[in-house]
Amino acid sequence: MGPRGHQSFLLLLALCATGAFVSATVLSGLPTTVSVMESAGPGTIIVEFNLTCQNETSIPTPVFTLQSTPPTYFFNQSIVAHRASPTPHYSVQITLSPSAALDARQVNQYTLTLEATCPGETPAKGQLFVQVHTVDGPPQCMARFASQVGELVQVSEDVAPLMPIYTVVLQRPASGLRFTIKDNDTPLTIDRAGQVLAPGSGFIPAHAGQAFRLQILVTDRSGRNCSGAVTVTVLPVHRPHINFMAAWRSVAVLEKRGAMQLVTQVQAQGNNVRYEIIAPAAHGLYTIDTVTGELRNTYELDLQRSPEVAHTQLLVRAYDMLHPSDSDIMGLNITVLPTNTLAPHCSPAVLLAQVPEDTPIGWTLVMLTCTDPDASNSSLRYQVEGDQHSRYSFRMQGPQLQVNETLDYDSAASARFQYVATILVTDNGQPPLSTHVPVLVTVTPKNEHSPACPASAMFSVPEDAAFGDTVGRVNGTDLDYPFDNIEYSIAGGTGASPPAFYIGPRTGEIHVLSPLDYESKQVYILTVQLRDMANDADPHHQRSALCDITIQVQDTNDQPPRCMPPFQEFFIYSTRDPSLPLAQLQCSDKDESTMLPLTYTLVGGNTNGHFRLAGSTLLHSAFSDPPDSINEPRTFELLVEVTDSFSAPRHSTTATLVVHVTPWATATPSTTTMHTTLRKGPLVVTHTEWFWAPSPWFVVVLTVSVALLLVVLAWLAWKLLCRALSDPHVAKNNTAPGELDKETGRASILSLQEQFDGRAQDPITGQDYLFNSSTGARRWV
Repeated sequence: MGPRGHQSFLLLLALCATGAFVSATVLSGLPTTVSVMESAGPGTIIVEFNLTCQNETSIPTPVFTLQSTPPTYFFNQSIVAHRASPTPHYSVQITLSPSAALDARQVNQYTLTLEATCPGETPAKGQLFVQVHTVDGPPQCMARFASQVGELVQVSEDVAPLMPIYTVVLQRPASGLRFTIKDNDTPLTIDRAGQVLAPGSGFIPAHAGQAFRLQILVTDRSGRNCSGAVTVTVLPVHRPHINFMAAWRSVAVLEKRGAMQLVTQVQAQGNNVRYEIIAPAAHGLYTIDTVTGELRNTYELDLQRSPEVAHTQLLVRAYDMLHPSDSDIMGLNITVLPTNTLAPHCSPAVLLAQVPEDTPIGWTLVMLTCTDPDASNSSLRYQVEGDQHSRYSFRMQGPQLQVNETLDYDSAASARFQYVATILVTDNGQPPLSTHVPVLVTVTPKNEHSPACPASAMFSVPEDAAFGDTVGRVNGTDLDYPFDNIEYSIAGGTGASPPAFYIGPRTGEIHVLSPLDYESKQVYILTVQLRDMANDADPHHQRSALCDITIQVQDTNDQPPRCMPPFQEFFIYSTRDPSLPLAQLQCSDKDESTMLPLTYTLVGGNTNGHFRLAGSTLLHSAFSDPPDSINEPRTFELLVEVTDSFSAPRHSTTATLVVHVTPWATATPSTTTMHTTLRKGPLVVTHTEWFWAPSPWFVVVLTVSVALLLVVLAWLAWKLLCRALSDPHVAKNNTAPGELDKETGRASILSLQEQFDGRAQDPITGQDYLFNSSTGARRWV
């Protein structure tokens, strides 16, 4: 075997040492390259190696496939044989078939691809190069192997059993070689392929640090040989020894749970740990998984049918799979317990409670009475379950349900009216059985706090605010739930009569009720009553508070300027000096909000521009009228508009100035100005006419109602007329009553005259009479 095969074995050794093949099939002792002479006959062993399954009891036999490149029938399918010593494994041989006819001149190398699969494990693959040689000379060992010192090999103490440690490589490959160890007193062995193998049971701790020197003899079929030496040094490995954390363990298991139920699991510290039951030797009650350490019962445990299963003692051994001598023992005391069948019974089955929100902590709401039907002396455990609020708001003190924290819901974070929870009552049987008792606790409100006035109690409103305009809002607060549920009302204050404001009872908004006038009243102080609502289980238990609200009326520009006097009259001469002021208007504005000065504008009567204004001062220019009118007196009626602002709202008034100009020829020129001031102020007469101005919707409704009434009356009249025209008796009766009487009377008289002959008979006596129609006399006949 060449250097490549030696490297392959070292790599395989390293993989096994690190546990890479723990869950896969392992091919051990498979070289990379082998040599065979072309004269080799059928049945010649080409290679022999080992196959190890991780499942030591693999049934059926592993499946082994062999493919050749180039394809040929020169190689038999692998011969797999099971070996139980020193550890369970399979020996695999590849031999030449009966049809083998090797010819190095045609094919000097074959590539064999091998794949082995153990049941339930990952397949293992390998590749073998078979070289065909024509010359069959004596075996020639490598120089270093054949030297006095020989090969030096180091191997770790925990190498797997039968793992190849070293492979003898020859300078000239040959077939039919036999490898032997001279005077072998070491635990090492060598196989047919020249591989030095580790001990069948692995190295023991005593081998650590020792060096084993092997003298190996290589002999061919003709008896020709070569020899060499190999020194194997065992390196100690610092690994944890197999160890149980406890020497004994007590385990309790319930009866009647079925077969193969998990009883317990043992775990030991160490590598490649396996488990087995060593005592009692012939037991059939429990079985243990060799890999996981899970202990299970082989059949159902029943104390009534098999009382002896109540107590069992087992000894479990844990050992290193690679070093079986490294082991530890644990004892198990297994007790079979009777099964708990009945849950606790509690009274009452449902808990209902109603408490006020100020219930103190520790208060007992209700007491449970619970018993365990299985055992009279069983101890019961009580626990409150539910959501986070319910679980922490209550506690169990034995069978007593108590308040654990405040139930006050006068905060947004803890506002709860009902708590739904469950009391879990559990017995101490096996398995533990529980009973759930539903709990419903209703918390009733308690009016504990009075309403509080807002921090800011001052509002402002313009004096021109209309009816219903919002002045501000009184934001009262109440710490009782429902929060800030307050009714507002105006209880008094210093205000106008009738009231100038009203307040929304639920919103707290203050609205304008009547017109405001800054010039009449600037400040209103209202006393607002705040009364809480629905904060107590008793609806009559209410709290209230009084708050003083200040409303300041803001001045707006709603008054026009006033000039005193509003009418002035002046007499001047046409020769008057124009530089002298003619008049000074005295005007003012009551609105304090108008801070700008008044503006004066000539809007009428300034014929030919004789006059001008400088602020509130009236000036005139020199008169230069035509000569034909110079002797004519002239009168100017000037209209001055006085405005209080440049932007809206803007108000103005008009002052009247009458200037009489006398021509210069009528008198000596003088600068004297005559002022005529009306002493009486203007007389304002107010006449109020009252009239009814209904709303438009009322007019529309009234009009529609009258129209519908007329339509109904017309329809009734038309119906009566149609009925009268369709009835003939009624038509005859339509004749006038007077005419009908006359005609009837006349017809009766004519009928009597035609039929009456003057004779008559008394209906009582039967006496006959004869009437004279002309005299009316009556005589007896």
